Amino acid sequence: ALGAAATGREFTTFVLLGDGECNEGIVWEGAHAAARYRLGNLVAIVDHNKLQQYGWRGETPAQRITPYEGGDLAARWAAFGWTVKEVDGHDLDQLVETLEWARAQEDGPTAVVAHTVKGRGVSFMEGDYLWHAKVPDEDNLSAALSELGIPDGVLEGGAQ
Repeated sequence: ALGAAATGREFTTFVLLGDGECNEGIVWEGAHAAARYRLGNLVAIVDHNKLQQYGWRGETPAQRITPYEGGDLAARWAAFGWTVKEVDGHDLDQLVETLEWARAQEDGPTAVVAHTVKGRGVSFMEGDYLWHAKVPDEDNLSAALSELGIPDGVLEGGAQ
């Protein structure tokens, strides 16, 4: 985005981040630089599912399932000088409309905080951080597809 702005090229850079990733200092260093250079061609989409790969603070897995405790994520982006809009990340019409709106912003970078539920629609996966990096076995896959209303045979050859 900075290179495009510096060379007069007109395109928008989209960056997809997870809320767990927003614990990293480099995210906020980049956010600060983007605001400083008023990069109106930069849009960050933050998947705010309030979980992260290994859970949150705590000594045991049961304690680490505490939802996101990083404060108001949208307010944090705004404090760094970004224009911010929060959306339901599962509502594709709302998401597309918001991304089009974000792309039209020219005064500086824009953050879209998309509220989502990890594993949405699958009872044994929904809201469970353990499924962040876990591969379903044949039984899990069959049950998940059934809950999502996807007919058998759609994924020929099993999970891929």
